Amino acid sequence: MPHMLQHESISHKVYDLLKQEIISNQLEPGARLVVSPLSKKYGVSSIPVREALFRLAAEKLILLEHNKGFRVAEKPDPQDIVQWQQARLLIEPAIADMVLQNITDKEIASLRDLNVAMRSHQYGPHYEQYSYFINLNAEFHRQIVVATRNQLIIEMYGTLNYGPQVGRFHEERGVPDLQLLCDEHDEIIASIEQKDAALYQKKSADHIIMGFDRQITYSTSSKGS
Repeated sequence: MPHMLQHESISHKVYDLLKQEIISNQLEPGARLVVSPLSKKYGVSSIPVREALFRLAAEKLILLEHNKGFRVAEKPDPQDIVQWQQARLLIEPAIADMVLQNITDKEIASLRDLNVAMRSHQYGPHYEQYSYFINLNAEFHRQIVVATRNQLIIEMYGTLNYGPQVGRFHEERGVPDLQLLCDEHDEIIASIEQKDAALYQKKSADHIIMGFDRQITYSTSSKGS
């Protein structure tokens, strides 16, 4: 039975439904995504479906190929994780001076609130249960980058799209490193409050390296089980 969606947020809801199906493996890598059947499936017109598909393509969860249309992208592999790690290490520790110069007390409080929300939520092994964490974690790091007040850096960081992609590693595992990750966030926040650029650089870099190392470990162990 088609999902009947409200007009005011049709495109966003179609996006959420498709994203869930991709990350939870209901739509397998390589699967073609055709506008007309999707419109019928969700009970909507073709316009919000196209908007959702282009949004997912921008996040690299799906691919748009010339003369072939849309298809589900392959899952990230350990090499993809290494490249995200390298890119983030070039950006996040390097923005220390800009962040410490510009961030406000209100923005620091927002980082604390996000981390408390992440830490206190209960997560299960499936997308609809851990997607709350994926969104909050991505927002935590985005807000730090936004504090640079440098639009070029903010846009460059946004093109990494590591949040939606890394979400695919959490399926059937949930968030096993939640407490470690939130502890590392607390250390980053403390370094910002102390206006200690060197400490922020170290804590930010350590967090990125250890977080991605854990992702590779969990990915490898889940394949072997």
